[in-house]
Amino acid sequence: MTAWIGLTGGIGSGKSQAAACFSALDVPVIDADAISRQLTETVGSIALQQIADTFGNDAISVSGSLNRAYMRDLVFQDKTARQRLEAILHPLILEEIQRQKDTFQAAYGVIEIPTLIENLHFQRIVSRILVVECNEISRLYRVMQRSQLSEQMVRAIMATQASDAQRTAIADDIIYNEGSLKDLQNAVLEKHLYYLDTFRQPEK
Repeated sequence: MTAWIGLTGGIGSGKSQAAACFSALDVPVIDADAISRQLTETVGSIALQQIADTFGNDAISVSGSLNRAYMRDLVFQDKTARQRLEAILHPLILEEIQRQKDTFQAAYGVIEIPTLIENLHFQRIVSRILVVECNEISRLYRVMQRSQLSEQMVRAIMATQASDAQRTAIADDIIYNEGSLKDLQNAVLEKHLYYLDTFRQPEK
């Protein structure tokens, strides 16, 4: 039976790069964000129908997918709106994660979930929590560079997420991503060897 590690971290911490490092080691990786994008980019999907019913037609772009700019501005300014969106998406994401989990057989796998700390229902589907940590200034710079978002918007996103202290308090394992890509690869390799030793099934 595959054990699943919940991989998380604040926006810009490098959790997706860490997930890529695990994947390069042939570890099964499930990406909750990728699932969310698929749900909200598939024209006519159940998710988009429910979003349109809840938030109106402005929430859907002319192409029929999610109007990301509109919804981003809405949910990061209105906590209630964010909770309503999560109530639509999270059950569908959980269902797809479970479907993907059933396709793998390995000692362990990784599920990358940005909002793992904030949502208990995601914590219930993992055996351990691995947090990627990085200082706030570095995270802010990374996100602004890659996403072309304003500092104000990035800080608004950060404000909706768990604090560093909250993530550290619940983490079983931590990777500090303050160095080079090689440093991160080495840190992931160290965790990989530990997880293999911890979760390897005994030979019959």
